[in-house]
Amino acid sequence: MKRFKLFVLITLITLGLFTSCNQDDIDENSVLSSSEFDSQVSPREEGDFKYTVLGKKKEIPCSVENMASAYESLLRNPTAKRHPSGNYSINKTHLYVKFKPQDSIQNDKILNDTILAVSDEPFEYEVVNKGSVYLDPEATDTTLTFYYSVVSKDHQISGEIPHEILKDLHFTAEDAIGETPTDNEEQILDFYEGLNTEALKISDNLEEDEKKNHTYFISDPEERLTYDDIKRLGLKVRDVQINYDLEIDEVENGDQGRLFGRKWRPSGTITVQEDAIDQSVGVMGARVRVRKWGWLVIRKAPTNRTGYFETSRTRTKRVKYACYFKHDPYFVVKAGTTFWNARDRSHSTHTRRSWRRHYSSGRNQFYAFIQNGAYDYYTRVIYDYNLSHPGFFKKIVGKMWYNTSSHALSNLASAFAFYNVRITIGSGGSYRGSDGIYATTVHELTHLGHRNMDSGMFSIFHSGSNNRKLLTESWAEGVETIVTNDRYDDLINNYQSSQNGGGRWNSFRQRQTEMNMNQYTPIVDDLIDNLNQNTTNFARPVDRVENYTLNRIQSALDNCRDIECWENKLNNNRPAGVTTAELNELFDYVRAVRNNAANW
Repeated sequence: MKRFKLFVLITLITLGLFTSCNQDDIDENSVLSSSEFDSQVSPREEGDFKYTVLGKKKEIPCSVENMASAYESLLRNPTAKRHPSGNYSINKTHLYVKFKPQDSIQNDKILNDTILAVSDEPFEYEVVNKGSVYLDPEATDTTLTFYYSVVSKDHQISGEIPHEILKDLHFTAEDAIGETPTDNEEQILDFYEGLNTEALKISDNLEEDEKKNHTYFISDPEERLTYDDIKRLGLKVRDVQINYDLEIDEVENGDQGRLFGRKWRPSGTITVQEDAIDQSVGVMGARVRVRKWGWLVIRKAPTNRTGYFETSRTRTKRVKYACYFKHDPYFVVKAGTTFWNARDRSHSTHTRRSWRRHYSSGRNQFYAFIQNGAYDYYTRVIYDYNLSHPGFFKKIVGKMWYNTSSHALSNLASAFAFYNVRITIGSGGSYRGSDGIYATTVHELTHLGHRNMDSGMFSIFHSGSNNRKLLTESWAEGVETIVTNDRYDDLINNYQSSQNGGGRWNSFRQRQTEMNMNQYTPIVDDLIDNLNQNTTNFARPVDRVENYTLNRIQSALDNCRDIECWENKLNNNRPAGVTTAELNELFDYVRAVRNNAANW
C-alpha cells in the first residue's frame, strides 16, 4: 500500500503540469483580518471538528439475540400483547456489516452502492465530539477507513471487498401494513409495539422521555410504578416490567407514548448562511437518509432549491437523519480527501419530528457552499446559458486550505488522484467568501465542460502552450464572472462581492492594464458587457464590443488552439452592431498578454 501511494505521489507531481488550475480566484489584495481568519476554522458549532470522537458502546437493540430475549420477556409479561398467530419467529432479516476497503477502487465501490448506504461511523456508539469524518482506530491506513452498513440478509455482498458480519439483525415490518389496517393487522402492530419497546428496554436504549411515558411493575401489574418511582427504588428500567395494558391510547392521546403509530412523513429544511450577502439560503439537491433508530435506512429524499425535503410515509416514529453533500449521478462532495464523502449525520433522536439544520460556520458550511455551486451548475447553469456538460459521477474534494489553489484535473491525472476537482476554502492566505467558493466551483466545472466539448484542447503534449492556457483559463474565468454575478444579483439587490472593494464579482480584472494581466483575462466579460474600461483609464484595454452570449463564445472556442482561431470564429458569428475592426481592437490586448506570458 505504501509503495502504491509513493507511485501515485510521484505520478501526480509529474502530472501536475497537465492540470487546469484556478491560480487566484480572489483579488490579491483581498485578505481577511486575523480574527476573521481564525473564526473560519474554529469549532464554533456542532460538527465543526474534523474527526468524530466516539464514546460509550451500547448494546445493539435490533440484534437477533436481543430481539429473541425481548420476545421471551414479552411472553413472561401478563400485560403484553401477543401476535395473533400465537407464535412469532425472531429470524435474521438484516446484517450489520463492517467493510474494510484495501484501495480506492474498493472504497469507491462501497461508497457508490446505494443499497449498502454505508456510514463511516459505527451505529452502536455514543458520540463525544461530532466531526465531519470518522477514522476507525483499527484502520492501519490514515486515509482509508472502515465503513458500516445495515443491509438485507438477501443482498449479495461482493466477496472481493474484505468485510465482517458484526451482527445478525431482526427488524419488524410495520411499514408493510397499509394506512387503514384490518383488525388482525392492528393486533400485529400492537405486538410489534411491545416487542420493539421491550428490545429497547432490555438493551438500555430507551430515551428518557420514552421511559417517562410508561407505567411499570415488579411482579404485580397493580403496582403501577412511574419512572420516578423506579429511580427512587434504585432500580433500572431494564430490570422491571412495563404495564402494556395501561399504554397510552393511540387515538385519544396522539400515540405520543408509542414507537409506532399512524404514518407520517420525515421532513425538514437544511440551510446555509451566505456570508457574502448575510442571507440564509437552502442547501440544494443534497441527499437525506432517514434511519430507524439510527440503524436501518427506511427513507431517502433530496432537498429542493429551498433546502426542504420530505420522504414517503413511515410508521416508525423514532428516527435519525443524515445529510450527504452529493447529487447522483452528477457529483459527490468529498470531505478533505477522496476517501470520505462529506456528510452531516445527526446523533439526536427525532420522534415524529422534522430535522432542521443551519450551517453558519465551519466545515459543513463550506461543503454546503460547494454543494450549492455544483448543483446549481448541473441543474440550471448549463441549461440557462447552454454550456457544455461537465460529465457524470464527478468527485469534488473540499479542502480547508487557505494557501493552495483550486484546480480541475486532466482525465489522466484524475485517474491517479481519484478525484476530478479540488476546491479550497481560501487562496493566497485569504478566505474566499461564500460567493468566492461558488465562483470557484463554477470555474472548475467549466473546465470539465470545456474538456468534454474539446478533449484535444487539454492534450498533455501541449501543456506548456501559452495560447492554450490563456484560452482555457480566460474562458473559465469569464463563465465564472457572468454566472456568479447573475446568481447573486438574483439573491440580493445591489450585490457587492466579497472581493476587496466590492462591486461586481471579478470587476478588478477590468481595472487591470494588459501588463498586469495573466492568463485569467476578462475577455469573455468584455465580449458580453457594454463597459469600455478605457474611457475611465486610458491605460486599460479598449472595449467597444458587446452583446455576445456565453453559448456563442463557447461555440467559437470549440476546436480552437490559439487566440487567432477564437477571434476568427467569433468574427464569423458577430452580434448585430459589432464590427471586425472593433473585435480585432479588443483582441489586441489578449495577444499582448499572451506575448507577455513570462510575467505569469
